[in-house]
Order: sequence, then C-alpha cells, then structure tokens
Amino acid sequence: MGNDSPGAGPGAGPGAGGVAVRVTGLRFAWPRGPFRLSVGSFVVRAGERVFISGPSGCGKSTFLSLIAGILRPTAGEISIDGEDLSGKGGPRRDRLRGDKLGFIFQQFNLVPYLNVLDNVMLPCRFSKARNEAATRVSGSAAKAARELIARLGLGEDLLDRPVSRLSVGQQQRAAAARALMGRPPLLVADEPTSALDADLRLAFLRLLAQECREAGSALLFVSHDRSLAGELDRAVEFNDLNEAGGAG
Repeated sequence: MGNDSPGAGPGAGPGAGGVAVRVTGLRFAWPRGPFRLSVGSFVVRAGERVFISGPSGCGKSTFLSLIAGILRPTAGEISIDGEDLSGKGGPRRDRLRGDKLGFIFQQFNLVPYLNVLDNVMLPCRFSKARNEAATRVSGSAAKAARELIARLGLGEDLLDRPVSRLSVGQQQRAAAARALMGRPPLLVADEPTSALDADLRLAFLRLLAQECREAGSALLFVSHDRSLAGELDRAVEFNDLNEAGGAG
C-alpha cells in the first residue's frame, strides 16, 4: 500500500489536478499518555477517494480529527482545499471546517430531536458557502437535501421522522447526506460501517463513493475492514503513515 503518493486513480472526480488535503511535518501527542503521531507527508488530490486502514487504537481517528481541525497539532501544517487549517484560531478553524469539510462520525452524531430533513440541511444553516453551492446546483438548499436523501435510499415518508426513530442503516445514510450537502471539497468518514454486516458495508461504500464522484468531493474513508479497500482509488495503511508508530 502507498502512503503519500498523490496519484489519483481512474475514479478521481472533477478538478483532480488540485489538492484537497496536504499534511506536512505533522506531530501530535496527548498531554498525558504515551501515544504520539508523526506524519511527514500526506496528500489527497481533489476528487480522489482514499481508504485508510489500521487496527483499533493505532491513531486513525486522531489523525482525522487533526485534519478536520477538531484537534490542533503540536507541530506541522494541514491545508484543506488550499487553505491552511493548523495555523488558525478556533473560530476560523470552525468556519473553514464548516465550509470545506463533511464528516461522517462512527456514531453518526445526528441531532436526535430534529427530523431527517433538518439534520441533512444543517451544514447549509452554518455555512454560507455550502448553502450557496447547494442552491446553485438545485435551486434551493431544501431541494438539494431532498434530492440527496432520495439518492441515498431514504424515502419521502422519512423526511419528517425524528432521526432517533430510524434504523442504524437509515441513520448512516442520513449522516452521509448531511456530510455531502453543499458539495464540500473533502468528505471524511470515520468507521461509518462498523455496525453493518459485510454486504451492507460494501453497498454503502459504493453508494458513498459514487456520490463523492458526482459532487467532485475527495473522500477519506477509514475502516478496519480491508476487504473494502479495492473500491476506492488508493489504500493507505495507517501504521505505515505514522512514523512514530503510536508508541510513547
């Protein structure tokens, strides 16, 4: 498996000559504890779809949180769609994350008291850029949300249903639709298929990869299930990427 080659495969989306993610000289350590993370170089081209695998506890989720600006690195630089993330303060990181990045969490992190449609539209309520992008493509953010929800296999009868009343698979698809709203340059998925059986994992990954292709969004998909790796453009073993080896 490669680790920092930016080469895009045949499935790379529009604008594949640009860079969605660039990580240089990244260092991170928790204030207390032995874990360390050190990534010299990691590049994802615009529209490229990258699979990251590794055992539990090796630092994959920490790495994604650094890329998303949820955590701040000890040293190094992270840029998303050409904008430096690591050097920005909290509010500016929040704005950049809202504009540039969609995130599918392992536990989905949907707002339980909102219905499906309102959950999916949340990115457009917090990001003017994504609201404008959704409106430009579909005429309105609400129409874009309905179209995404339908393409991801959720029926119209679910639009007004609280997400707490959905099945796990339905929640997963609602979370994917929310992440894709407004066609962000980067979509990050942190073990989103861990609660599904093998057939459903494969079906969901193929659907997500197709939606990212249509949107021109790069995809970082993390999973411990290496059988899924061949569905994307490139596979990375995180223990090869992390020069510190996760050790103290």
